[in-house]
Amino acid sequence: MANTVYVPVYKSFYQFYGNTRDVYSLTSTACLHNIDPKHAIIVYTIEYYGSDGKLIKKLIDQPITIKPWSSREITLQASIDVEDFGAHLIVRWKSDQPVNPLMLEVLMAGQMQNRGVSFLTRGYEIKE
Repeated sequence: MANTVYVPVYKSFYQFYGNTRDVYSLTSTACLHNIDPKHAIIVYTIEYYGSDGKLIKKLIDQPITIKPWSSREITLQASIDVEDFGAHLIVRWKSDQPVNPLMLEVLMAGQMQNRGVSFLTRGYEIKE
């Protein structure tokens, strides 16, 4: 059975000072958790889309098997020239057995002046 998960990814955030807007880049780490105690899952596509809905990059070249109770991570490095507030990942996965669904979170972290900023988004199962 094939499944698809959508998860928001924020590559930048804004800080306003009066009428001036500063842009700060974020590093994003997608954490894929197999929360099934008995069966592996296979992630066969991880695609990164921009806020315009266009495919930017395929993040894996071959399927990834995630064993029971195991996790994998994929990191998107911060980029100074990227202002992409509404980007997202599409992750397609399957299992040969009925399993608990893939748990997908993206941790975004960055620095603004001398302060660290971090937050988390969670994936949503979608129908294609």
